[in-house]
Amino acid sequence: MPSPTRVFQNQGFIMESLEPKIITVAQLVDITFKTMQELNYAKGTLKKTAYSFKVFKAYAVTNEVQYYTEKLAFAFLEEYCKIFSQSDKKSYSYEERKRAIGKLHEMYKYQAISSKKLLSQKSYIFKGCLKNSIDSYLAYREKSLSIARIKSIKLYLERFSEYISNIPDIKQETDLKIKHIFGFIESSKIYTHSTIYATVTCVRSYIQFLEKNNLLQETLSYSFPKIAKQRNRTFPHAFTKGETTALLESITSNNSKERRDYAMILLAARVGLRSSDIANLKFSNLDWEKNQIRLVQQKTKTPLILPLLKDVGEALINYIKNGRPNVENQHIFIRENPPYIEINASSLHMIVDGYLKRAKIKIPAGKKHGPHALRHSIATLLLENNIPISTIKEILSHKSTQTTKIYLKIAEKQLFECALEVPVLDKKYTPCQRVANVY
Repeated sequence: MPSPTRVFQNQGFIMESLEPKIITVAQLVDITFKTMQELNYAKGTLKKTAYSFKVFKAYAVTNEVQYYTEKLAFAFLEEYCKIFSQSDKKSYSYEERKRAIGKLHEMYKYQAISSKKLLSQKSYIFKGCLKNSIDSYLAYREKSLSIARIKSIKLYLERFSEYISNIPDIKQETDLKIKHIFGFIESSKIYTHSTIYATVTCVRSYIQFLEKNNLLQETLSYSFPKIAKQRNRTFPHAFTKGETTALLESITSNNSKERRDYAMILLAARVGLRSSDIANLKFSNLDWEKNQIRLVQQKTKTPLILPLLKDVGEALINYIKNGRPNVENQHIFIRENPPYIEINASSLHMIVDGYLKRAKIKIPAGKKHGPHALRHSIATLLLENNIPISTIKEILSHKSTQTTKIYLKIAEKQLFECALEVPVLDKKYTPCQRVANVY
């Protein structure tokens, strides 16, 4: 029985829902880039992606290849990114190339590409014999993980189930072998390192779930390849104290919307709450008698108690009394226009961005400047005031101190204090003697 087909409207080509899919490189590049534009990817991202696509199309022409295949993508990434030879000499555009080809490959295989907007609307399909066990695994993980984390797990397991469903020898979970796992990881090399790390971590957890429930004939999780997590490669994005002050002062609180926005931004800037926790904040989370904010974090599902600072409390009261729509909703922050429901966490980025422009704060290209950057600002300020890392960890509710230690990168004052004075050495000594004298 022939497989069903999917037609991309107004694009003039057909892609089969199963292999092989016949589409030219130029057509795939065109539909992928247009989709990214429709999903409102940043101008900088689109510019970099367009250049990577241009290089990829030129590579295909040079090698006299008209149609897109996985083999072509891997060959391109090997030449430009050394994904198989693991060369240490990787160009500055290494991640950009991989990210761009990853988008192409997602469009090729799934007729969709990843984005926060897309993932929030996407319905996930688990194919083949793994479907029931994946559903059981997700039900188990949903008890302790946030909705956003579950969505990312669904994405990785959807890819895994699709790969396994194309292996004729696998009829049930007990047929899984470590060679199948390695084959899937090898096929994932088209993605960036961070995506590969997240994919392997997710699949390993799923396999451990199968082992625990006696659904495998042999133990596979111990044989997984070790993928090093890339930590602390970049500086955390943070506002200076002056920028944070200017941002808050730009909100005049002359109307209900600004009273709401001021209270939300203050919760991020003074208390360090994440966007998801601000959007989900309810009246029951406020303990006015003890001046505390008590909640269970959306991201980690762990309890958190923070001080309800005076200026934060006053901003909340001002909004609740003089700005909040009179609706029966336990969430504090409500949309300004109908329907009068709780605000979406993703809206906070646009809100912060708007006031940054009003305050005429220039944001360098590539620098993150949403509400999460305000959390980083708190950590920076605390470090500058010699607050211990362990205390900052508790304030920001990090699970691990390693996560908090990233802020040491921007603690220049403290790092300078750790520097040792270089001793003055006698010029008559040789270089080797000078080094010996230091010790």
